[in-house]
Amino acid sequence: MVGWPKILGDVLVLAAITWVVVEIREYGARSIKDAIERQNNDADSQSDADRSDYDRCLDGAACGTSAPANVAGLRRVVGTDLIGARGATPADQRKIDRTVVGICAAAV
Repeated sequence: MVGWPKILGDVLVLAAITWVVVEIREYGARSIKDAIERQNNDADSQSDADRSDYDRCLDGAACGTSAPANVAGLRRVVGTDLIGARGATPADQRKIDRTVVGICAAAV
């Protein structure tokens, strides 16, 4: 005689094990998806912040097409360090840095 209650119990245990395995896989996939979305959101936020910094730099530097009122005054602010600098060496980079500092400090 077939033990139907035992077979039914075994089927229920197998269904429960299958359900647990499926839930674990879905949780893993969801956590990976959430991690990727978090990275994308962080990258997007950083991109927005960098873009905003760049825009503020352009606004603060008053970049435009008007000519300086006085070339000698401009030369005192900007300096002549940048002449010949290519950025290939640390000394060149220092020249570039000194020029940028002068421009930013004077809010040119």
